Amino acid sequence: MARSLSWLPLVLVTLITLVGGCERQPRRREREAALADAEARARAAEAERKAAQPPPEEPPVELLRVPHSGLPCKVDDVFAAKCRRCHTIPTRHAAPFVFLTWEDTRQDRLGQPLYTVIGRAVRTNYMPYRIPANPPVEPLNDDEKKIILDWIDAGAPREDCDPSAPDAKRTASAPAPSAPAPSARAKPKAAPSAQPARQ
Repeated sequence: MARSLSWLPLVLVTLITLVGGCERQPRRREREAALADAEARARAAEAERKAAQPPPEEPPVELLRVPHSGLPCKVDDVFAAKCRRCHTIPTRHAAPFVFLTWEDTRQDRLGQPLYTVIGRAVRTNYMPYRIPANPPVEPLNDDEKKIILDWIDAGAPREDCDPSAPDAKRTASAPAPSAPAPSARAKPKAAPSAQPARQ
């Protein structure tokens, strides 16, 4: 009988070892899950802290207007105030195109002129796109939308406007239909010199 009980301590030690090992597995998983949860909370807190900080201030835009753009004064004013922060040369914030001149608004965009794309973006409030920027991007107000949409609904006609003239003297006059519209990027021709009449 004593011989048959000699193996009992060995069985008990083995059993205790197995049971103890099984208990350690869940505890280790619990510790790993708690550690992963703490890391996820720390990452979320860091992301929230970064989101609360304003982005770095952007340098000023160098090119907001060009002389003799061919755009109506009011349209050019809205574009300069709200759109050309990105749609200038060089473009910013991944803007896909530039519209500094009337000719720019005539670019082909998937089989339609760019001014129709601009109109759709304004009509649907897609633009100006709300990007994180410093200073913040300002949406178009109702008057600004109306100025752009009225011009687009009229077929986006070309008008001459001098953006450097004082507000009271800025005139917008459509060119005569028979005269070809000058290119906004063409250099002005020199005035012909007066020659004395031959006698």
